[in-house]
Amino acid sequence: MKQFGTNKARPIPISKLMTTVLYVVFLSSIVMPTYALTLYVDPDTNQVYTTPGKNRVKLGQFKQVDQAEDTHSPEEVKAVEKRLDQKMNELKALETRLEEQQKVIQEVAQQNKATVGKKESAKSDEKKWYDRIKIGGYTQFRQGAGLSGDFAGLASPGDKAIEKDTNFFIRRARLVFQGDVSDHLKLYMQTEFAGGTVGVRDMYGDIYFDKKKEFRIRPGLSKIPNSFELLQSSRNRLALERADALSSGVRNERDTGIFFYWTPEHVQKRFSFLSKNLKGSGDYGVIGFGAYTGQGINQRDKNDNVHIAARVTYPFQFSNGQIFETGVYGFTGKFVPRVGINTAAGILTNPTFNKKGYRDERIGLHAILYPQPFGFQTEWNWGRSPQLSADRTRIESGTINGGYVQAMYKIDSRWGAWIPYVKWQKYNGAEKDTTNTPYSRVRETEVGIEWQINNQIELVAAYANMDRTNVKALRHVKNANIMRFQLQWKY
Repeated sequence: MKQFGTNKARPIPISKLMTTVLYVVFLSSIVMPTYALTLYVDPDTNQVYTTPGKNRVKLGQFKQVDQAEDTHSPEEVKAVEKRLDQKMNELKALETRLEEQQKVIQEVAQQNKATVGKKESAKSDEKKWYDRIKIGGYTQFRQGAGLSGDFAGLASPGDKAIEKDTNFFIRRARLVFQGDVSDHLKLYMQTEFAGGTVGVRDMYGDIYFDKKKEFRIRPGLSKIPNSFELLQSSRNRLALERADALSSGVRNERDTGIFFYWTPEHVQKRFSFLSKNLKGSGDYGVIGFGAYTGQGINQRDKNDNVHIAARVTYPFQFSNGQIFETGVYGFTGKFVPRVGINTAAGILTNPTFNKKGYRDERIGLHAILYPQPFGFQTEWNWGRSPQLSADRTRIESGTINGGYVQAMYKIDSRWGAWIPYVKWQKYNGAEKDTTNTPYSRVRETEVGIEWQINNQIELVAAYANMDRTNVKALRHVKNANIMRFQLQWKY
């Protein structure tokens, strides 16, 4: 019997292999002389051999029968062929099932491989906490010019650019580092590079109690939940400076403490929209309250007495899309003033004062109709504060009151957005963060226009008529007309 070549060939399917073997046995029984035939198969190539060898498995011995002694009738041959056909069909069915099972195994293997690949990819793409930190900020570049009146003696606690012998001036240069470390922690740090100094403006962490971030506490150095304009970022504010009636309560708007904020999820989205598009204040909670040192930004406590502050606000949205926000706020505590000699103001000795501090408290209201396109904004507050006596010899307790009203109109055009505005403010009370807490009287009207060239660049031109006290020289300037320009770029 001829051997199926010794050279390597394509594997033979099992059904064909078995059929071949059966036919060999059958033909051997009816054609070939009787002798014992041993067959071998290679499992890797499914080739059949008549001699043993490497990697060949013995199939068995097949005894050959003498033709004369083992002659079969045609009926017997047909019966054998029928049985062979049945076996062949069975083998084909078995081969089909095996192929289907092999396909299933391959599909499962591919799915497992893909799953493992995704997990490895996700693991490699997982960001470290420091990869989530974003860097941004803004710079405000100003130039001012006196037009008429007593602008030579003019000074403002909020804007050094309008002081004597000042021309070009970097009002603010901020760099912000912020990011969500996890679902329950956000970091925020803001530094200041302006006025020849470098300082920290914010340094806090928001710790969230839930994944919706509706409840959180904020320990560290941050803005006080107080007012609307004080919480509104300088990069969003229209008027060049905050109203004295508000900033005199919390100069630089910040202090060291811990605060709790609650903001429902749908209001978070509203605050975010307002801040990005309509000069909102940002998310300082629908409800916010907490305790802080009360001595001012980057100042240590001086009397072991904390201030308590609280604020409630809500941005209502009407069916036409117009948003109106209103709220109430206040704080209370004891403030220890800073005293010193001021020869320019005739103070030759330190005024006497109570080292345990004086009652420092305010309550205020705010209402904002966001510019869509017309807008209106107003705030007013009342309270008590330490104040220099009329004879300038001691610090005593005095009352404060004041606020502002502002109207604006947003115009969108192909050259960017234009927002003309007018703001009037009034204040009667002490500047508690100025040495000796002098009394200040302010009546000021500002008319200006902001040109939002694009998302990164804004230009403001503003005219102001000022009737205010120069708290450094303790001199009142009744009429000063000035023009100021500010270029702001954000990054």
